[in-house]
Amino acid sequence: MSWKTELLGNLMFESRIPALSPNPNKRIRVKLNIAGVEKRPLENEIEGATKQFIRKSGQFIYGKQNFHKGAFGIIPPELDGYETSADIPSFDIREDCLPEWIYYFFKINNRYIELEKIARGMGSKRIHPEQLADIEIPLPSIDNQRLY
Repeated sequence: MSWKTELLGNLMFESRIPALSPNPNKRIRVKLNIAGVEKRPLENEIEGATKQFIRKSGQFIYGKQNFHKGAFGIIPPELDGYETSADIPSFDIREDCLPEWIYYFFKINNRYIELEKIARGMGSKRIHPEQLADIEIPLPSIDNQRLY
């Protein structure tokens, strides 16, 4: 069985819906070591210091500073409408690809660790969405994706 391949840039589309009334009590974070997405504890924040974006259930999400350390996941239904800064981008996924398939692609064989090679920056290295665009992944049918 041969699967076609696709560039991530053709499958994932960054969601940048601004939070018009940011709410510090509705923030999410992505945990290290593929430990999932969760509500972020309320912290001391300066209102309006960082632009926030609305995130939706089912989106693929990752931490720019820690993707290569396993900080990625799928936003669960209970965190629909929560917010993050641009340092934690989220993505809508094309209809013929499940967000879980992209998650699985990075998780299998700890493939996410290899992303450290493309991280940019001094001190605090980040992986930006445009750096992921040229990564090729196999793309089986939706039915086959559901098997994994």
